[in-house]
Amino acid sequence: MTVYQFRATVTTASGATSSTSLNIPGGVCRQVIVQANTATTVFRANLTDASSLNIMDYGLQTGEMNDVTGFPVSGRYVFNITNASPDDTFRVYFAVEE
Repeated sequence: MTVYQFRATVTTASGATSSTSLNIPGGVCRQVIVQANTATTVFRANLTDASSLNIMDYGLQTGEMNDVTGFPVSGRYVFNITNASPDDTFRVYFAVEE
């Protein structure tokens, strides 16, 4: 079993930021974590594919979001953080089992 891990540290400006993964040849997403530097930061998070199709919408979160559901993935993905209040630094983690 091979696990592809994408990790990024991003900072919001005017409440939004995004980060793009490397190309994933194919697999099953096993975990997505978005963690704000401050536990009281409120934000929205979503995951889109290279065609800007919304794959997962995690809605409003506070401090940290941890999704451990499995869904198929292939190609590049963009993690979007929006509506962050206040602006903050976020750590993003994305694990895919090939």
